[in-house]
Amino acid sequence: MLNIGGTVHLSASDLVGHLNCRYLTSLDLAVANGVLAKPFISDPVLEVLAERGALHEKAYVDHLKANGLSVTAIEGVGVDASVVGQTLEAMQAGAPIIVQGALQVAHWSGRADILRRVEKPSVLGPWSYEVIETKLARETKGSTVLQICLYSELVAAAQNRVPEFAYVITPESNFQPEEFRINDYAAYYRRTKGSLERAVTSEADIESYPDPNPHCDVCRWRLHCEEKRRRDDHLCLVAGISKSQIGELKRHDITTMANLATVPLPLPWKPDRGAVQSYEKVREQARIQIEGRVKGQLVHEALPVVPGFGLAYLPEPSPGDVFLDFEGDPFVGEGGLEFLFGYAFRDESGSQRYTADWVLSRAEEKAAFERFVDFVIGRLEEFPDLHVYHFAPYEPAALKRLMGRYATRENEIDRMLRAGLFVDLYAVARHGIRASVESYSIKKLEPLYGFARAMPLTDANRTLVKVQASLELDNLENIKDEDRTIVQGYNRDDCLSTWQLRHWLEALRSELVIAGAVIERPLPKSGDASQDLTDWQQKIAALIHRLTDDVPVDTAERNTEQHAKWLLAYVLDWHRREEKAAWWEYFRLCDLSAEDLLEERAALSGLTFVGAVGGTAKAPIHRYGFPLQD
Repeated sequence: MLNIGGTVHLSASDLVGHLNCRYLTSLDLAVANGVLAKPFISDPVLEVLAERGALHEKAYVDHLKANGLSVTAIEGVGVDASVVGQTLEAMQAGAPIIVQGALQVAHWSGRADILRRVEKPSVLGPWSYEVIETKLARETKGSTVLQICLYSELVAAAQNRVPEFAYVITPESNFQPEEFRINDYAAYYRRTKGSLERAVTSEADIESYPDPNPHCDVCRWRLHCEEKRRRDDHLCLVAGISKSQIGELKRHDITTMANLATVPLPLPWKPDRGAVQSYEKVREQARIQIEGRVKGQLVHEALPVVPGFGLAYLPEPSPGDVFLDFEGDPFVGEGGLEFLFGYAFRDESGSQRYTADWVLSRAEEKAAFERFVDFVIGRLEEFPDLHVYHFAPYEPAALKRLMGRYATRENEIDRMLRAGLFVDLYAVARHGIRASVESYSIKKLEPLYGFARAMPLTDANRTLVKVQASLELDNLENIKDEDRTIVQGYNRDDCLSTWQLRHWLEALRSELVIAGAVIERPLPKSGDASQDLTDWQQKIAALIHRLTDDVPVDTAERNTEQHAKWLLAYVLDWHRREEKAAWWEYFRLCDLSAEDLLEERAALSGLTFVGAVGGTAKAPIHRYGFPLQD
C-alpha cells in the first residue's frame, strides 16, 4: 500500500491482508499516510518460505521450457511504467510465456507469476493470456483465489478480454494446474475488493480490533497486535478458548479474561453455539489464570476424575516405557520428512538412555522408521506392559503415515495401535489438570513439574529453522555438526520433559488416590490380529518382497518398470489397507471426549436422541439433536 500524490495504490497483498484482517488494513493505511512507521521483523521462517516459493516458481518455468515453450522474463521488482510497458510489449508480441508480468490499472497493480498465451482472440491478436500462480500451500485458499481474480482483471484491461480461467500450481501436483473459472468467484472478489477500496477512503469502515487469526503468523504487525491484546486482557489469552466462544461471550458483553473469570456458575444464559459445559470450562480456565496472575506464580488444580480420560488414562508405569518425539518438516519434498527420530528409555542396567536417529533422505527415513518399530516390538518381548509416551498426537500420526508411505511394518504398527501402546500426555494433562497457563503446550507446562532444559529454546528454534531450510532447499552440506548437536539437544529435552511430565502426573494421581479418589487404570488390550489375517499377510509377504527387492525407496530414483512392480506388489493388499485407515479414524474419534468432538471437523458432539421417525425394525430411522458446532 502506497500513497502517491494523495491516491492510495493497492496490490494483491493488500487485498489478501484485508480478507484476513481489517485491522491490518488500518495499520498499513496509517503507514501509507505517514502516521505510523512500518515495522520490520526478521523472520527466518518467512525468508525460507520466500526462497522456497521462488524455487517452486523456477521449477515450473523450467518445466515449461523443457516442454518447448519460449519464456520471456520481466526483470526487476515492483511495478513501474517501465516494467508495465515491457509486459505489454511481450503480450502484443504474442510471447508464449511471460514470467513476473507487471500489470497496472489505475491504483491497482501486481506481478503475476506466469502469463500463459491461449489461442483465444483479443485486441492483441488471435491470442490472449491467462494467469498461472505458483503456490506452496497444498490446498488453494481464498486469498489465492482473490489474487488470481485481481491479476485476471488487470490482464483483461490490457487485452480487452476477461480470461475465462486462471490456474494454480501446487507442490506434489507434477506441475498439473488446478483450474479456477473466474466468473465462479467474481462476486466474492468484487465484494472483498470493494470493501478494501471503501476502507482506504473511509477509515470508519475498517474493523477496529486485531482479533487473532492464522494470518498473524506471517504478518509484520503481529508483535504490535499481541501487545495490544495483552494490554486489553483479550479473551484469546484464555487457554483453549475458541473463536466461536469468544464471539458468543462478546455478545453477552464479556470482553476480557477478568470479566470471564467472574461470570457466575452455572451460566445465566444458554449459548447459541456449543455446549454449556465448554463455556463453563473456559470460565474456570480464566479464573485460574487470573488467580495465577494475582499470586505471581503458576498454580494448578486437579480436575474431577472421568473414567477413561485425564489421570484415568494413565497406564501402570513399566521399566520398559519409551518416551518418543519426532522432529519433522512437512515441506521437504513431496509429503515432508521426519528428519530426527528421538526416544528415551531405560537400558539393561536401568540407566536413562536417549537415541537420536537422523534422517536426510527417503531411504534413511524408511530405515529409521523400521529401526524404531523393531526396537519397540523387540522390547515388548521383555516388557509386555510397556507403553510409548508422547506429547500431542503427532507421533502416532507420523508412524501411520510412514507405514503407508513405505508399506512396511504394517503388522507391527497394527499391533501397537490395537494394544493401545501410545499414550498422549497432552490429552492426559488437558483432561486431568487445570493450570494458570495460556497454552497447554509442553513448554508452558514445564514450570509445573520443574523441568529445566539443557538447550536454550532461543538457540534451538533458530537452528531448527536453519536445518529445515537446508532440507527444504536440498542444501544438506549447510547442516553442520554443531547444528545437529543443538537440534539433538532440543529433541532430547523434549523426550526427557515428556518423561518427567509422566512422573509428575503419576505423583499427582497417587496423591489423589491417597486422599480417597478412585482412579482406575485403563484395561490392557490385546494387540494380536486374527489368525486368518495373519495367515493372509504371511502368504503375500514373500511375493511383495520378491517384487520390490530391487526397487529404490525414493520414487524419483525408480524407472518405469520398477515403479510398476512396486504398484503391483501393493495392489495385492490394497483393500485391507484402505479399510484399516478407516478403522483407525473410527477408533481415534471414539477416544475423543465430548468437548474435543466439539472442535473436531470429522464428527458431531453432544448428540441427544429425539425419537424414531420411520424405517423398519432392522433399519430404523432415528432423529438426533445436537448443539451448533463448526
